[in-house]
Amino acid sequence: MNDVYLKRSRVVARMVLTSQQIYKAVTSLVRRYDLTESQYNALRILRGAEKRGEELTQAELAERLIASRANTTWILDKLEDRKLIRRKGHTDRRKNLVEITAPGHRMLDRIDPEFGALLGGVLGDVSDEEMSRLTDIIEKFRFD
Repeated sequence: MNDVYLKRSRVVARMVLTSQQIYKAVTSLVRRYDLTESQYNALRILRGAEKRGEELTQAELAERLIASRANTTWILDKLEDRKLIRRKGHTDRRKNLVEITAPGHRMLDRIDPEFGALLGGVLGDVSDEEMSRLTDIIEKFRFD
């Protein structure tokens, strides 16, 4: 093993550990609201799309969630049961338009301050410049 291999291995191990820690913290937060991390992410994506005037199909949401379409259906079924999202019907469920509802917005409004505090705790010592550099570095990663 050479130095480059060891250095890269340490970096990847640290990134995996950090990713797991962030995932656990977010999961712990959203579980208090009886949500999974994926359900929370779906609500955030739908809110963002609404702010941009976008309408998302269930299939498009699945792509943004980086989830299978079957899993996205399950996520949306659970959110719809709680009236946090609404599907605009289509005979092919993948083509349903999906939108966040007023109760979904209220749920995010309740979570946002805690999520902001979590982000502040995790990234509080990271400057804006460092966050920009980190984003630039992450965008260099290749998985082809």
